[in-house]
Amino acid sequence: MQFKHPEILYALLLLSIPIIVHLFQLQRFVKVPFTNVAFLKNIERQTRKSAKLKKWLVLISRLLALSCIILAFSQPYFSKSSAQQNGNVTIYLDNSFSMQAKGEQGELLKSVAQNIVENNNIQNSTFTLITNNENFKDLDAKSLKNELINLHYSPNKLDLNTVLLKAKSNYSNKTNTSNKIILISDFQNVNIKNKIDFTIINIPVSLLQLTPKEAQNIYLDSVSVERKSATETTLNVLVKSTQMITSNIPVSLFQEENLMGKTSAKFTNSNRSSIQFTLPDSNNFNGKIALVDDGMEFDNDFYFSISSPEKINVLSIGNPAEFLPKIYTENEFNFTATPLQQLNYNRLQNQHLIILNELADIPAELLRSLSEFMENGGSLAVIPSQNANIDSYNRLLTALQAGKINAKIENEHKITAINFGHPLIADVFEKQVTNFQYPKAAMHYQNNYKNSSAVLKFDNNSPFISVTKSKNSAFYWISAPLNKGISDFTQSALVVPVFYNFAKNSVKTAQLYYNIAAENVIEIAASIGKDEVLKISNETNAFIPLQKVSQNKVDLTLSDVILQSGFYKVSSNNKALETISLNYNREESDANYADLKSLAGNADNVTVSASIDDLFNEIGNQQKINWLFKWFLAFSVLFLFIEMLLLKYFKI
Repeated sequence: MQFKHPEILYALLLLSIPIIVHLFQLQRFVKVPFTNVAFLKNIERQTRKSAKLKKWLVLISRLLALSCIILAFSQPYFSKSSAQQNGNVTIYLDNSFSMQAKGEQGELLKSVAQNIVENNNIQNSTFTLITNNENFKDLDAKSLKNELINLHYSPNKLDLNTVLLKAKSNYSNKTNTSNKIILISDFQNVNIKNKIDFTIINIPVSLLQLTPKEAQNIYLDSVSVERKSATETTLNVLVKSTQMITSNIPVSLFQEENLMGKTSAKFTNSNRSSIQFTLPDSNNFNGKIALVDDGMEFDNDFYFSISSPEKINVLSIGNPAEFLPKIYTENEFNFTATPLQQLNYNRLQNQHLIILNELADIPAELLRSLSEFMENGGSLAVIPSQNANIDSYNRLLTALQAGKINAKIENEHKITAINFGHPLIADVFEKQVTNFQYPKAAMHYQNNYKNSSAVLKFDNNSPFISVTKSKNSAFYWISAPLNKGISDFTQSALVVPVFYNFAKNSVKTAQLYYNIAAENVIEIAASIGKDEVLKISNETNAFIPLQKVSQNKVDLTLSDVILQSGFYKVSSNNKALETISLNYNREESDANYADLKSLAGNADNVTVSASIDDLFNEIGNQQKINWLFKWFLAFSVLFLFIEMLLLKYFKI
């Protein structure tokens, strides 16, 4: 038994006063002389015994009545917690897209939010509501209800260890405050990246797992370009199911909101199916793939964007080369050739690819500009001169960490080895050939290559063309001059794909789509001024992201922004530069749930609840107070009534 006002119990000490007075009164006897002493002595003994008994009974009933009144005013009660104790309840409610799955009462998130509102009978408590994208602190029951009613799905996911750390930060160390953590989720394994350590908090934790009525979910997993030509593009769409099924699922293709085609994803006792769509004239195509499935809705649509390729800026410095203008044609490239003496250094940073064509010497000023050009993400191809200043070339190679020229080999060698798997020529040959008419070179420079990969090799196993990749750029080294007096490589079939891909690989191809994450980095091919910024917008939202401006590109960082799947325009000064497509991450589409008993392990502070009703009833019972003051008031009245009966009917 506990007391709300235990200080009132000190009044029980005052009960000693009537006891002392009563004892003194019992010791006072008055002797009265009378005749017939023998008869009267017997009556006197009987009267004295009856009087003592009556007085003791009256005293006891009076003391009991007063004691019950004092106890009633101290407000006694039975409870597992203190009546003066406040509650601090932290609720984590998973609002990720997997909570769109249907349960017995509809969507898991909406039904559990409604159940919390209906069953929240926790008294004298403040609440903290943690979701995947927001924290709501110091809520009363009414405020908690409002936040639950207005709760929306979030593309963000939280690891459970992160959830526990957030919940721990809401711990209240105030006196007379009890702390409680409630974790409500479907507990997908994708959100449990590491073992959950419940020992980091010394607070009772209740786990409530929500499970869908049906585990089947059919969703669009990915979209990729399978083939592309000058007139059409073939898209490959991967459709998945969480279970093995035999069914035909209708899938539609839209351009913006216009229906462009339909087909079916055929499942034959399988959980995946690939379908193709052909897009005519696919430049600047903003598409959406859609299917209908009742499992979850967020993964039924898939957005993608195909943009017109920008022209690639290619600058050749040095001797004129007849083969370069034939490769870098006007419809795809902005090609410029200039002698070193007429070079405008201000134009270097605006290029995507720079070719040094048989320069006898590389000046220090050009070396500094090329180093800056490479740091900003540009690509450089070097064709050495027959009479090259090896020291100046080595300074360039050393600055680019691409090795060093060891020797000048003046013997003729054939170019016989082709690295068919190298990205530069991987798509050139349908199969590996052995009867190829190999080109040759009368001389070449031997290099002790570092961090490079060979594309073509001489018959002495020395690389003819090698590639050195850095974080943002690529360096292409051709070890022999390409003029007709030294080499016939420019007459071979290999020269076109190799130099064409030098330029094509210098520009990063725009992605079909991006997955929405806590932080997205999107590269936009654009050249903007120092005072210009890029803006991202759709029909309902517009914002300016964090941006890093580099040569011919801008890196946009999207963080702390609530994004929806769909099309977004990237613009500068109200001029649209590019359209990007954002899709919700599909990690939660393939539902795979954790076992709570294994998850909790041997943690003493963790309990698993079966439902919202049981969870809140358990908390309510822990905080339930059984007041006893009414009983003590009733007993005080009873004892006073007994005293009245003793005084009235107990005859001496």
